[in-house]
Amino acid sequence: MDTIVSKIHRLNMVFTRSATTVIPLDALCDELCDILGCNIYLFDTEGHIFAYSVADVFHCPYTDCSLSAQELPLRYMELFKANDTSIVDRYEGDPKCTYEDVGRCQFNNRYYSIYPVYSVLKKVSGILFIRYEDSFSEAEKILCEYTCAIVSLEMLRQEQEKAHRISKEAAKAKLAVDSLTYSERRAACAALQEIEWCRGEVFLNCIATQTYTAPSTVSGALKKLELATMIETKSRGVKGMHIQVLNPNLRSELEELQRKSHTRSS
Repeated sequence: MDTIVSKIHRLNMVFTRSATTVIPLDALCDELCDILGCNIYLFDTEGHIFAYSVADVFHCPYTDCSLSAQELPLRYMELFKANDTSIVDRYEGDPKCTYEDVGRCQFNNRYYSIYPVYSVLKKVSGILFIRYEDSFSEAEKILCEYTCAIVSLEMLRQEQEKAHRISKEAAKAKLAVDSLTYSERRAACAALQEIEWCRGEVFLNCIATQTYTAPSTVSGALKKLELATMIETKSRGVKGMHIQVLNPNLRSELEELQRKSHTRSS
């Protein structure tokens, strides 16, 4: 019982820390793997493993090979897709190696559990626990449930923070583009069309000729965008100017405003 209480205490420490600090999912898996003494795999609905940790006692010569593609074995993925609830402590008496080129696993008696992770009533990912030789006790099943809750909350929190960052970057791009005059928007849009996706070389005089504006207008537009941290520029002298796009929303915002301008003028 002391061991279980100690594990619960360690899980509480992880939960408390994750509430105030972003923990990389691989690092989180390492900590939880050490506490539970089993392998942990986090995967999406397509079967791609995006974080995992393998217990030292269950590491074998084929472990790295089986994880090189970072794809969940098909048999587990089929179970995940076929069930909307947790699959707890399933048993494989003669387990097949997770690396396809090898037949039987070198360990005996594989026990595994699969827990789905939901967001807004939609199954968005899953957690696979695997242990060999000894099954999960009732107390350890509770620990797995607790672990699943910790991982799920951390994953959902990181997704929310990612969505917040994306919306913030989009808002910054809109504000930056709105600060440009009509001529500057045309010049900036033409400049971005000259480069390959996120970086490239442009000639201010050529852009000015294309957009029927002065070179100073092109230069002013790029300077405004650079001050707004939308782009980064570097003069190449006679070779023109190197532009690197820092905000991926900039191009779409410029193009959207250009379309609206053409619609109003027509």
